[in-house]
Amino acid sequence: MMKRVSFSGMLLRHAPLIVVELVLLVSFIGDTAGGNPESAVMAMGLLQVSLSPLVIEAIARVRIPLYLQLLYAVLIFTGGYMGSYLRFYDVWQPWDTIVHFYSGIMIALWADYILRAVMRKHRFQMPRWLHATVVTSFSALVAMLWEIGEFAADQMIGSRAQIDNYDTMIDMITGTLSALIVAVMLVLRSPERFTERAESRNSSIR
Repeated sequence: MMKRVSFSGMLLRHAPLIVVELVLLVSFIGDTAGGNPESAVMAMGLLQVSLSPLVIEAIARVRIPLYLQLLYAVLIFTGGYMGSYLRFYDVWQPWDTIVHFYSGIMIALWADYILRAVMRKHRFQMPRWLHATVVTSFSALVAMLWEIGEFAADQMIGSRAQIDNYDTMIDMITGTLSALIVAVMLVLRSPERFTERAESRNSSIR
C-alpha cells in the first residue's frame, strides 16, 4: 500500500513531467489564441498523456520513482512534442529512429521495475536470463502494438505515421534492440543469480 507522502515530495517526483506539461499548456493556449486548432488538439492530447503516471499512482496506489518519470517526460518531449508537434519527424527522418531507440530503453527500464515489484510482492525469484528475456519480450510486444496502432490510424483516419514496410521494421528493430541492450546490462550488473538465492531459500524451508 502506498504510504502518505508530502505534497512537496510528490511535486519533486513529478517535476520532470510538470516542466513538459507547462510547455504543452503554453503551446495549447498559444495555438488556441492563434486560431490553430489542429496543433491545439495535439498539444492537449500530449498534455493528457503526460498525466498518466499520476493516474497510475492514484489507481494502483504506488509511487513511481523519479527516474522513471524523467524517462517518460523525455519521451513525451522528444517524441510527442518535438517529433509530432514541432514536426521534427518531417524535417529530419532519423529523428524517428532515435526516438524509437530511446523508447526501447525507457520501456525496458519500466518493465524491469514492474517485474521486480511483482517478484517482491509475491516473494519469488527467477534466473537473470529469464528476467532479461521477459524485459526484452515485453518491450518487443509494446513496439509491435505501437506499429499496429500506427497502421490502424493510417487506415482509419488517413494519417501518414508509417511510410512503408522498411520504416515499420526499422522502428520495431531499433526499439527491441535497445531493450535487449538494457536487458543484457541488467544481467551483467550483479554476479549473483536469482536461482541460487531461490534454491537456498527453498532448502532452508525443507
